[in-house]
Amino acid sequence: MLSAIHSALSGLAAFEKEIEVTAHNVANVNTNGFKKSRTEFVAVATGGVLPVVQKDDSAGPTVLNNSGYNPALVELSNVDLGDEAVNQILAQRGFEANLRTLHTADEMLGTILDMKK
Repeated sequence: MLSAIHSALSGLAAFEKEIEVTAHNVANVNTNGFKKSRTEFVAVATGGVLPVVQKDDSAGPTVLNNSGYNPALVELSNVDLGDEAVNQILAQRGFEANLRTLHTADEMLGTILDMKK
């Protein structure tokens, strides 16, 4: 019972980090040279997951910036809003699933305690 609660809390924290990383990527979509980050979930031996954030160093598209006297190539952000929208939806659903697991474990624990009375 407690392992289910521990795993659900771990999942909540991991998906919270995923939502935070995705929001940071979206906030910097128009920042030249910005490199997006990705969250990977790593299983922990004691149960649950640990979010690991990694930077994606792939190049963004380049454009010719013609402001001023010398035109120059400028690298744009490598953030794809379509990917970020999908990641945001998946993280939201994962968060909701872990929240539901936590709620169910809480109800089961309450039922067990009520039976002991």
